[in-house]
Amino acid sequence: MKIAKTIVLVVCLLVVGSVLTACSELVDKINEQADAQDEIISYIEASNPVIQAAADAEVAADEFVFGEEDLDRAHAFLVETTIPALEKVVADTEAIVLTLEPLQSSHDKLIEAHKKLLEAYSTYAEGFYNGDESLLEKGDKLYEEYGAISEEHEVLFTELADEYRLEVEIEEIE
Repeated sequence: MKIAKTIVLVVCLLVVGSVLTACSELVDKINEQADAQDEIISYIEASNPVIQAAADAEVAADEFVFGEEDLDRAHAFLVETTIPALEKVVADTEAIVLTLEPLQSSHDKLIEAHKKLLEAYSTYAEGFYNGDESLLEKGDKLYEEYGAISEEHEVLFTELADEYRLEVEIEEIE
């Protein structure tokens, strides 16, 4: 009878040990997910102002430059306002510090998108300066590439947020 009690006690201890190990692993997984969610939220807080600044530069250029018939004024606006704003956007995007490695690919796309946007507007400025329609067309192609890269960033970011069960909504800026 003592042997049966000892066996039951050992089995119970093994079961309790297994349950505690499983609970510990579950708690660790929940903590890792919570930490990742906090890092994603921090990234959103750091990147949103930069993304907004890029959108603001785009909107200002769209309102002033592409409706302007005086190519010198359009060029001046791009060179004096849009391009410096986008250079700052690129620098600010590159300066965002990541602490969650899975964010890197999404962030790399954001940097690439902002560089492509800067390249597009620099090409527009050169086209206006030289009165060169082919440069303006090249600027349009670069701008389309920017849109595609920006979309890739959004997809990667949304997939990552979904993976960590964080609900995010990406708003279109017009």
